[in-house]
Order: sequence, then structure tokens, then C-alpha cells
Amino acid sequence: MREKIRIEDLLTVVFCSIMAFLTLLNRERIPHWTIHVILDLITALVCILIPWATAEKTDPFSFHLRHWYVLVVVPLNFMNLKGVIHGINPRNFDPLLIKIDHWIFGVNPTQWIQHIINPWLTEYLQWAYMSYFLIPVVLCIVLYREKRYHGFRVSATVILLAFYLSYLGYLVVPAVGPRFTLPHQVPLQGVFLTQQLKHLLNILEPTPHDCFPSGHTAVALVCLFLAARYSRRLFWIYLPLVFSLIFSTVYHRYHYVIDVIAGMLLAVIAWWWGNWLFSEWEKHTLNHGK
Repeated sequence: MREKIRIEDLLTVVFCSIMAFLTLLNRERIPHWTIHVILDLITALVCILIPWATAEKTDPFSFHLRHWYVLVVVPLNFMNLKGVIHGINPRNFDPLLIKIDHWIFGVNPTQWIQHIINPWLTEYLQWAYMSYFLIPVVLCIVLYREKRYHGFRVSATVILLAFYLSYLGYLVVPAVGPRFTLPHQVPLQGVFLTQQLKHLLNILEPTPHDCFPSGHTAVALVCLFLAARYSRRLFWIYLPLVFSLIFSTVYHRYHYVIDVIAGMLLAVIAWWWGNWLFSEWEKHTLNHGK
């Protein structure tokens, strides 16, 4: 007999339950709060029903669905944050984050970095920033194609935890980022598709106040850690890409440096906690990750 609920399922159920509770608690400040709560509850229910419906089945569709659906719900949960973050916590922490950056460096980093702005560098770093959407997906596809299902599940657990902890961080420290709060004299003009990519990003990430911590940093770093464990070839591909992505968060004025530092800390927490949760959960199931 296989376990019906895995730790990957439980992480999403817990996150959606927290969001539904906080949304309901602050409903007077959240437009269309009923829709948000219903979506959270439906997502949590799906993360219970799919595991129960597929746990004992051996057909290919059930097997693939069982592994992949947990990663598909992540962007849906992110989209559902729109209008919720500032309703739950109406404060704005940008002034504090600006002060912290200035205290650490003596300047505002996104303004100081203007002296190295170059169209080719701008173009490259915008593409590096967008790679955030592919880095976890490619890692999971590689492990899945190699039938390394245990590694796939560990990776899914750590990645999900990094995503959900960053989302909860947005509720604790809402901020919109330096591109909206600080004056910059030098425009970020690329060579080919920089502006189009920025426009696409605004569509893919319509949620404001999602600056602290840097989810891009946290998720990219945990994927780098996972690649180091499970795929050395992918690790060497990811290494320059991930560090380019992290630099791009400040260069393109999406994040303060303190956001990046918090994202690095979050990556370490998600890595340690995710591995521990997976190990402990598997000890109490009959599947043992096989």
C-alpha cells in the first residue's frame, strides 16, 4: 500500500489553509475576498483528492499526475495573492528596506550601479532574470526523465517550501521594490527584447508588494543546491546562470540588496527544512519515497 498524502501535498494544503484563514480574517480590506478564499479552499481540496484518487493506481496518467500536479498549482497560488497581500498587511516597508541598504553600503545600490549599465548587459541580465521560470522546471524534468523519482520528490518538496515561505514573507514585509520607489537617471534599454520581456513579466507577476524576500534568489539557489546533489552537469550550467539571475534582481531594480540577502537565507532554510520534512514524513509512511 502506498501513502495517500505526501509531504508535497501537505505543504500546499497548509499554505492554502493559512491564506484562506488570513484572507477571511482581513476580508474587509480585500476586494473580492470570497473568490480568493474559495480558490484557496478548492486548491487545498484538490491537493487532497488527487493523492487519494491516484495513490493505488498504476496507470501512466495517474502516475504522472501524482508527481506533477503539485508544481502546477504554485503559479495559481501566486496569482491568487493579487490584492490579498496589502489587504492582510497594509503597511509598506520600502522606506525601511531603502534605509537598510543605505546603511549597509552607504549608497542606494540600484542607483550606484547605474554607472555600469550597458545595453548588452541589460539584455543578458533580463533574460537571466526570466530564467527563474525555467530553472525549477528543467531540474524536475531532468530528474523525471532519468526516473529519479525520489530525487524528483525531494526537489519538489524543497522548491515548494522555498516558494511558499517567500509568499508568506510578502505578507510580513510588503514592499514594491526600487523600480517604483527610487529615482533612476539611466534607463534600462536592452538590445533586442528587454522591454517586451519586462512587459511579459508584468503579466506573469501581477502581484505588487512581492519584493521581500527575493523569491527569485531563494528558488534559484535551492535549485542550484539540488542540481549539485542530483545532476552535476546541470549544476555547472546553473552556476553562472543563477548568479547572473541574482545580480539581475538588483541591476534591473526589481529588488533591494537586503531582499537578496533575505532570499539567500530563505534558500538555506528551505533546503534544510525541506530535506528534514521529507525525511521525517517518509519515515512514517510505507512508501519510503520509492
